[in-house]
Amino acid sequence: MNQLKRLTKNLNILYVEDEENSREQLCEIFHLLFNSTDTAFDGEDAFEKFNQKEYDILITDINMPRMGGLELIRKVKIENPQQNIIIISAHNNPHYLIEAIDLGVDNFIMKPLRIEQLNHALEKVAHIIYSHKLMERYSQNLEEEVEEKTARLAHQYITDELTGLLNRNALLKKFNHNEDKIMLLMSIDNFDNINITYGYERGDIVLQEIAKILLSHIPNNSKLYRISSNEFALVSSAYDMQTMQSFAKQIQSRILEHEILIEEFTIKVSVTIALAEGNKNLLKNANIALKEAQKLGHNRINTYHKNSSIELLQFRIQEYMPKLRRIIANKYIVPYFQPIINNQTGKIEKYECLARILDDNNQVQSPLEFLDIAELTGMLPELTRIMIDKSFKVFQNHSYEFSINISEYDLNDGYLREYLAKKLKQYNIKASQVVLEVLEGISAIGAKNGLEQLLNLKEDGFSIAIDDFGVQHSNFERVHLMQVDYLKIDGSFIKNIHTDTKSYHVAKTISSFGKSIGAKVIAEYVHCQEVQDVILELGIDYSQGFYFSEPLNKLQ
Repeated sequence: MNQLKRLTKNLNILYVEDEENSREQLCEIFHLLFNSTDTAFDGEDAFEKFNQKEYDILITDINMPRMGGLELIRKVKIENPQQNIIIISAHNNPHYLIEAIDLGVDNFIMKPLRIEQLNHALEKVAHIIYSHKLMERYSQNLEEEVEEKTARLAHQYITDELTGLLNRNALLKKFNHNEDKIMLLMSIDNFDNINITYGYERGDIVLQEIAKILLSHIPNNSKLYRISSNEFALVSSAYDMQTMQSFAKQIQSRILEHEILIEEFTIKVSVTIALAEGNKNLLKNANIALKEAQKLGHNRINTYHKNSSIELLQFRIQEYMPKLRRIIANKYIVPYFQPIINNQTGKIEKYECLARILDDNNQVQSPLEFLDIAELTGMLPELTRIMIDKSFKVFQNHSYEFSINISEYDLNDGYLREYLAKKLKQYNIKASQVVLEVLEGISAIGAKNGLEQLLNLKEDGFSIAIDDFGVQHSNFERVHLMQVDYLKIDGSFIKNIHTDTKSYHVAKTISSFGKSIGAKVIAEYVHCQEVQDVILELGIDYSQGFYFSEPLNKLQ
């Protein structure tokens, strides 16, 4: 960050984003990096400000009211063809990317935003601006001096300063799309931990050592690049895929066996390698294969295959994003209500509010096919807001307790306390009537300030329930600290409790634990009389499931 700040501290930017929360969050980072940061809420507002002030970098979204980002870029480029521009957008549409390239955009960053991706883009553009300003500063000097400095800058632009290898700029500039090649993309495993454990200076030495090993083994007709902090790429026309796979195993073993001696430390590292072949989208395909390998663990080798799981996910995002935006814009989310039975009285005492989606034909669908897309694109909190609003509206004239599911993304966004207070007032509902259900994983690893937020909500009068208890990162001490009111035993332990001894003992243990911390226990997935009989035998407080009722669009 300090290195980036040295490049950007004298720069002025204009940031264009119609979504207020996103605009405010990124501005907190930009204020730390740049000399000045101006904002605009759409293309028209931005173009007016652009004509009033000179900006080093224009950062813009694509889809915005009145004037979109691409139209803004077209107008800006007419006024200043050299303007440096970065696009930050949730749209992975190839047409947008092609048009952005045609317009001369410097970088295209996909949402949800990753800090290292943003830093890389800003550093790249800042280097370009720095290079341009250097050339302007020395343009009046002798021609020989200008040529010398220009050559030096050109070398810096395509050279990684730390290792002396060619960098990502060189890779993108020199790649021949008419010739089939094979790319080996390699990532050092757990490199962040190496930096944190041994220090960034020693981490740099590790990178230099890995670069030396690779340089000493690369085949003829091949080029080696360092393309990001811990990633190296080797592009070769000398090997076929089978030979390159064999080479990948050899270099992986060589690095794993190598001991890097730095002062009193001996550091050993492993690497994950991806391979891709062809003359188009080589880096993209290698990145996909690398991500798939990293999902499996460390010290892996993976070869790109068309329609891989990540690629299919990208296709799904492209397919469902417009639908999801339409669902949120039109509030096509509707709450369904499943009763929760008090096992002492046998009567309905509370409800869980479950989200359903109305399709274009007004038919009700489960949201499951959308949820992972909503998580990946940062849209899940929007769905939660709609569920809170519509559920509160239903229960404003009822005294039943009702529960709403809250995700770690809602806690990360930090809007819950204020938004819930607003809805309590709007619908004249008491906080004691509302139960906030969070997954067990949140209680175990915690979202940022998650535990503090939940305790604040407890102070406001809300009840807290741990959903799907027993299947994620069970942490009894943390659950106790959360002062939970309810534990919901995961359905996987309930559905076969009448026939499976292990499920019986797990449910019994959770029930006993709940009683020990003063929390009521709810059994989910109660689907038959036999299961309910066991639940009653264990003295579990509440039951929920299709045996009593499926989720319905109205209260019983």
